[in-house]
Amino acid sequence: MALTTVLAVMALLIVTVAAPPAAAQLLGGLISNILISGTVPCTTDTTAITPTTSVFPNATVLLQCGQSIIASTVTNSNGAFSILTGTNPLTQLLSSLLEVCKLVVPTPLSACSPMLPSTGFLQSPLQLLSNNGFLGGILGGITNLTPSVFKLVQ
Repeated sequence: MALTTVLAVMALLIVTVAAPPAAAQLLGGLISNILISGTVPCTTDTTAITPTTSVFPNATVLLQCGQSIIASTVTNSNGAFSILTGTNPLTQLLSSLLEVCKLVVPTPLSACSPMLPSTGFLQSPLQLLSNNGFLGGILGGITNLTPSVFKLVQ
């Protein structure tokens, strides 16, 4: 009986000591990719994309963190875009994306409508997409981010 107790305590001790690195590895593996997707409006300031909102096809969309361009893509004919980042640990990239990164559309608005300015660019902060919930997005292997509000910057 004493041997069983000693073995059980040793096993518990080994599991306790080994758990933090394993938990850290698991947490790092929970988020394999970050998907940033949305629609670029053909307007100077919009809070929501509706069926009547004009969209911006063939616009360049940049993921900018600080002064660095991290990724870029071009919107499709419906003004939609997607940027998929590579594998990144949750604690490093997600907090950085939400705090210091933004989406920039350098294509002049006059390219989608001659009535709009030919100078300036659209810009939007990022937000966590909430319809799957934070935990659902992480555990699914892809965390979904979306633009908050695109605004004209002169």
